[in-house]
Amino acid sequence: MARTNKTNGGKTPKPKKKLPLLVKILFILLALVLVCGGVIAWLGMDLLNRVSRPTEDNLIVDGTLEPEEEYAPEQTPTPTRTPSLTPTPHPSATPQPILPVSEYYEQTYLTDAQLAQMAENNASDEFINVLLIGADRRSKSGSYNSDTMMIATIDKRHGTLKLTTLMRDMLVNIPGYGYGKLNSAAARGGIQLLFDTIEENFHITLTQYVLVDFYMFVDVIDALGGITINMTAEEISAANDCIAGLNKQLGVEYLWDGFIFADPGPIKLTGKQALGYARIRKIDSEFVRTERQYTVLNTVLSMFRSKSLSKQYDILYDLLPMVETNMTNAEIIDAAVSALTSSSGGLIYFRLPVEGYYQNGKWEKKFVFFCDLPGMSWELHQFIFDDDQTVSTAKLLDPNPSLPPRTPSPTTGMEDGLSPEATVYNPNGGGSGISVGGGS
Repeated sequence: MARTNKTNGGKTPKPKKKLPLLVKILFILLALVLVCGGVIAWLGMDLLNRVSRPTEDNLIVDGTLEPEEEYAPEQTPTPTRTPSLTPTPHPSATPQPILPVSEYYEQTYLTDAQLAQMAENNASDEFINVLLIGADRRSKSGSYNSDTMMIATIDKRHGTLKLTTLMRDMLVNIPGYGYGKLNSAAARGGIQLLFDTIEENFHITLTQYVLVDFYMFVDVIDALGGITINMTAEEISAANDCIAGLNKQLGVEYLWDGFIFADPGPIKLTGKQALGYARIRKIDSEFVRTERQYTVLNTVLSMFRSKSLSKQYDILYDLLPMVETNMTNAEIIDAAVSALTSSSGGLIYFRLPVEGYYQNGKWEKKFVFFCDLPGMSWELHQFIFDDDQTVSTAKLLDPNPSLPPRTPSPTTGMEDGLSPEATVYNPNGGGSGISVGGGS
């Protein structure tokens, strides 16, 4: 005789429906996502709250420019304008306005269609453009020149990361001030004037920036544990010149502090040594220096991506307070997610001035690049918004072993830590005299 369930009026209870295994898995995954999302959000906010934001104090400028080192124009090629790039007459019959710098170099008149395309590009939300500023700011206050300027582009449309160097010696029109070198805009009116100057001359709208000065740059590289760069014997000597000059400017008593002692080849550099490498130009040109800076940034990106998530968090926790930016937390998250999920592992590189659009010259006794500003603007827009090439991640190198120091003792009676006859170690024999003052 079958048993009955007294609490159910004698009716046999219906068996409970079992959830399909797939539904259970989905519920578990959803719970994990919610938990992980909460943890990630908390960790993210913890990191973002460590970012240095601009304040009233560090945006004030006094209008006094940092002294500029005279550039050596003979080390830089002077291209002639390519015939195919010669500006064509504007189709309009009305007289055309006089464009800035046209008295020094012929300018291209952009068509209405080109200007409309540029405006559409600037309004697109498929691209994140952030101005990276390497400031020649060796004191904690006062004005400074923005000697390294790069546009970092996160191209969501093509899944690539791009980097454009804006060379500091381009002669541009600075709103409210007239002509001047591009790197002087920040010293005259702060970062907003630099934004305005870039937009007026290159038709690219920028509102976000990340600033790193000498101190921050050194700390960023050191937080990564150093970076390994391929260097020639000449570059080792030139980098040591730069390090000696930096030590003098920063008041380091022992001018040999941080020197590079290694054979040519892949060398692991500290932050100070990497800065010395990135500032080299006297052995070649400003153009080669920008390529060295690109090498450093591409290597840093590859190193960061090679770390575990926990190590990346630790690095960011240490680095973010050293970086100044006006980006909001939401903007940083958007940029970070887009950059880390990009299909390209490396950086695609571009540079202004563009070959065939400039020539060397002198303006008010200063070396400058006279450029076809509108023509270069169109080339810049094509690179940032249309270029879909891919590039591989920078290869991480195994460094050569460091050599024993070849410096005299700082207690042997050297003036300022450096004897007049002292030389920088040169693996190829002999040595190159130190030109204290650096290579900037």
